[in-house]
Amino acid sequence: MYEPTINYLAVLIATIAHYLLGGLWYSPALFLNRWVEGMGMTLEEAKEKKIGGHGIGLLYQFLGTFVLVFITAHMVDFMKVVYHDLSNLTVGLTSAFWVWLGYIFTFGITGVVFENHSWKLFRINMGYQFTGLMIIGAILAVWV
Repeated sequence: MYEPTINYLAVLIATIAHYLLGGLWYSPALFLNRWVEGMGMTLEEAKEKKIGGHGIGLLYQFLGTFVLVFITAHMVDFMKVVYHDLSNLTVGLTSAFWVWLGYIFTFGITGVVFENHSWKLFRINMGYQFTGLMIIGAILAVWV
């Protein structure tokens, strides 16, 4: 019977890496201005409405990221057993891709279709999640 072997330090490090990527991704250095435009407002309006990461919201985001990484760790661990003939990195990246496509991407489409989010916002958010999950998958897979 399969017994999970999750490296909890790798889960914590992958969580921190994904979280820090979000800080960089949505910073002025990368996509902040385009993200604010995609939200349909100006930077001044976003500041006034306190849109973005503030206070308790950052804690909730960290906890949500931890859950995402923890679940992905289980998937990567299981897939390493199933696809034992592939490299750990290949299994990690492939598993992360399927988590992104099957859950993140499909839920993201809902925002465009039913919540009137722009395709620009969709691309920025999905790019962040894709990049973050690839980092997560790599960390979890090679750190055995």
